[in-house]
Amino acid sequence: MTKDQKRARANKYLIQIRNADKEITEMILKISYLKYKASGCGAIRYDKDRVMTSPQDMMCEAVTEAVYLEKRMAARHRELMDARRHTEDILELWGDKQARFIDIYYLNHGNMSDVARQMKCSDRTAYRIRLDALERFADFV
Repeated sequence: MTKDQKRARANKYLIQIRNADKEITEMILKISYLKYKASGCGAIRYDKDRVMTSPQDMMCEAVTEAVYLEKRMAARHRELMDARRHTEDILELWGDKQARFIDIYYLNHGNMSDVARQMKCSDRTAYRIRLDALERFADFV
């Protein structure tokens, strides 16, 4: 496996952790919408044509989808928390600038400017640290 492939694999693993909050927040919003929809709080629409349609049980469909989504979200949350814990354990062993980079950028949702500022280095050095950190982290994934 080449260095680039190792870095890409490590980056993919860490990006999942970085994007976990956004993904879970989107699921929570969708579940809230489905619960609202199931409560029957809808408005009568007068701008549509009066067309005879077959009755649908909107409440049942919405509740079913909400329950399914809640189970999926809980499983995804456990999976991502395990990955985060695993990553934090690895970083605890390192305790150097590469560990600090992964903590700032991937675990705390920082950007490269944040990394450079907090590590008191240039942007170019931050990018170099990133490459080294990903290559080193790939050995643990």
